[in-house]
Amino acid sequence: MSMQIDYNSVASFERGKSAQSRTRGTHTFTAVLLAIFFVVLMCGMAAGVAMYQSVANNQLDTNKARMQAGLLASNVRANDAANALGTGNGPEGRALVLTERDADGGAYEARIYLYQGNIVQEYSIAGAAYTPERAQPLIKSNTFDFELHGELLVIRTDQGATNIALRSHQGGAS
Repeated sequence: MSMQIDYNSVASFERGKSAQSRTRGTHTFTAVLLAIFFVVLMCGMAAGVAMYQSVANNQLDTNKARMQAGLLASNVRANDAANALGTGNGPEGRALVLTERDADGGAYEARIYLYQGNIVQEYSIAGAAYTPERAQPLIKSNTFDFELHGELLVIRTDQGATNIALRSHQGGAS
């Protein structure tokens, strides 16, 4: 019993087997490449989201500081009149006092000063004692200082400096 081997069949079988291996290797390489691309894409998206959050938070902080500075400026401008600007002694330092006179000759003061980590505003009869418990908080801040440079009032808080051009000094208000 002699066995005859058909070499053409064996060679054909081996060629088919290696083509199958190559196809499997190509699919594996493609899958790994897609996985790497996906990981890089997700890392890029995560970095983009973090950057966007940082920019958005910065913009929110800037808008908040601008709004608070505008609130102080609005309060000063609302009470801006000739000879209305003065200073007083608040419970924790100097107070910005804006005096308003009514038609009957009475005088009222809008006092802006620092009290327990807030810049507050208190309305009172001119010359009355300070009652910070009745004052309305305007801004959270541990710093409050102001200077008058001619027609320019500069108020400094934790958020920075706010410049307010006084109309009464320019002759625009009486």
